[in-house]
Amino acid sequence: MANAIEFDAVIIGAGVVGLAIANELCDVFDNVIVIEKESDFGQHVSSRHSGVVHSGIYYKPESLKASLCVKGNKLIYDYAEKNSIDYLNCGKLVVGHNDNDLRKLENLLANGQTNGVEGLNLLSYQEANQIEPKVKCQNALWVPSTGIIDSHGVMVQLEREVTSKDCLVYYNSEVISIEKTDNNYNLSLKDQDDTITSPIVINSAGLWCDAVASMLGIDKYKIHYCKGDYYQSNKYKDLKCLIYPLPDKLGLGIHTVLQLDGSTSFGPNAYYVDEIDYGLDDKYLDYFHVSINRYLDIDKEELKVDYSGIRPKSFKENEEPIDFVIQNEFDLGFSNLINLIGIESPGLTSSLAIGKYVKDILNY
Repeated sequence: MANAIEFDAVIIGAGVVGLAIANELCDVFDNVIVIEKESDFGQHVSSRHSGVVHSGIYYKPESLKASLCVKGNKLIYDYAEKNSIDYLNCGKLVVGHNDNDLRKLENLLANGQTNGVEGLNLLSYQEANQIEPKVKCQNALWVPSTGIIDSHGVMVQLEREVTSKDCLVYYNSEVISIEKTDNNYNLSLKDQDDTITSPIVINSAGLWCDAVASMLGIDKYKIHYCKGDYYQSNKYKDLKCLIYPLPDKLGLGIHTVLQLDGSTSFGPNAYYVDEIDYGLDDKYLDYFHVSINRYLDIDKEELKVDYSGIRPKSFKENEEPIDFVIQNEFDLGFSNLINLIGIESPGLTSSLAIGKYVKDILNY
């Protein structure tokens, strides 16, 4: 006979955001569970990205992306320092190549300052060249709070902390239905007889967040799979900082991706796909080659396919970007159901701040 196992709070999804939320909720509840359909944490969005700690310059003032990124930037550096997680606060150059680009850089500077990003500085080519001698540009925006971090190390530490607080991280367990009964939610898991019941459910399911929300009849959210490829090169080692083009509508453009060992990749591009498939080939090689050569000299033969990732976007091409959705659905009759929708970049940077934000909106 099936049993209903009771928990104080359930988090669906063991990506970096789900683990960060669990770490906060474990401080106020005794009995917390994280449910993850994969065999380990962070198998999708949380591991297939650029590993960048973002500053907060791009996002609309007073948006969740802006506030949580700026707060999260400081939190994640402090967390890495406290827990001996590898990181490098290397800064980045956002480059422009003409006077029209200069106006865009000036707007980006003003936006970043409005969001509270510190240390921003508009540079001439000569000044940018002193930071990274290999860069090609007319002007650049210097963003000193940007860096790179071992995201796997962050998740290892978060998992270690939550389990030390007696949180259960339950792998190989896919939620297939959720029902609300009185003040509780009952969750059924694939190929398992027992159900999980809790008054609090946090939907941090990443690429599947809209599918989880729809289990309760909430169909207003729709995630679109936006894929991005990365190419690797052995030409550049130990670049002094990250180098970014000006952003486009779907993303931040093909930029340098620095690894903590000093190696360099480039990416991601951005295109919509209908299914989750991380396979890639060299069909975008020409596009990468042209894009990279605007700010660094590189031959096509020096680029090799590396890896790909998929971002859960809440909007499609030619639509206006949408902010993070972190919503307590009490207006729909689902008290203490928190849906996190479209948590793409800067999700890693914002993760610890998101954990605190979710705890706050639960009023604990």
